[in-house]
Amino acid sequence: MAVETQGTVQMRGEAGRGVRVEVLADGARLSLLHDDELIGEWEVGAIGIQSLQDGFAIRAEGEEFVLKTDDDAGLALEIGIIAASPRLARKVAASQNQDVPLRTDPEPVVIKSNLGAIAFALGGVMALAGGVLLGGDPTQAAVGVSAGQGSGSGLNFWFAFVVGGLLMVGTALAIARRTKWSRTAAIIAVSALAVAFGLAARNATPDADHLLAYGFIAGGMVVGVAVIAAGSFGEPD
Repeated sequence: MAVETQGTVQMRGEAGRGVRVEVLADGARLSLLHDDELIGEWEVGAIGIQSLQDGFAIRAEGEEFVLKTDDDAGLALEIGIIAASPRLARKVAASQNQDVPLRTDPEPVVIKSNLGAIAFALGGVMALAGGVLLGGDPTQAAVGVSAGQGSGSGLNFWFAFVVGGLLMVGTALAIARRTKWSRTAAIIAVSALAVAFGLAARNATPDADHLLAYGFIAGGMVVGVAVIAAGSFGEPD
C-alpha cells in the first residue's frame, strides 16, 4: 500500500527549515515533488536510507540530504527500514497497534445472592414457631376454641399465624427464583400476618406464657418488612 505524505527536504548540514515537498513511496520507489514538480525519484534498493531521531538521512546520486515527513512511521514501514531509531520504533509500534482490536475482558459474572430469600424464609419460620407455641397441642387448642376458652390468650389466632408463616416460607421460594410477583406476594404475606397479630394483641390479656410466642411472631414480621424495604428480590430470570 503506497504512502503519500508531506514533509521537508534539505541538504545535510544546511541550516533552515528546508523545502516543503510531497513524499510518495510505494515500497520499491521513493519520489519527492515540489509544487507538483518531480525533484527526485529513486529506486529504494539503489539509495542509502538511515533513520534519524527526526526524519531520515538519504544518500542518492552522490549527495546526502535529510528528509522529514509527517508520517515517518508509515514511510519506514513502506520502504522497509529495519534499523530504526528508538523514536521511530515507537511510532511504528503505535501505528501497528492501531490496527489491532482492543482486547475486551469478559464481563464479570454476577453471582445472584439469595440472602433476601433466606432472611424472608427465616421470618416465616419465626412466625410459624410463634403460632405453634400459641396453639400448643392442636387437639387441646381445638377443644378450647369450641368451648369458647382462650379467646384472650391468642389461641383463636394460632392457626392464622401458622398459615402466615407457611405463606412467608413459600414466598421465600418465589424470591429465590426471582419471579415477577415475588415482591407482591411478600407484601401480602406480611400484611396478612400483621393484621392477625393486631387482632390477637387487641383481644389478648397479659399472659407470660405466650410472650415468647408473640416475640417470635413480631420478629418474623420485622424480618419480612426489612427484606421488602431492602428490595432483595433480584432481577427476574
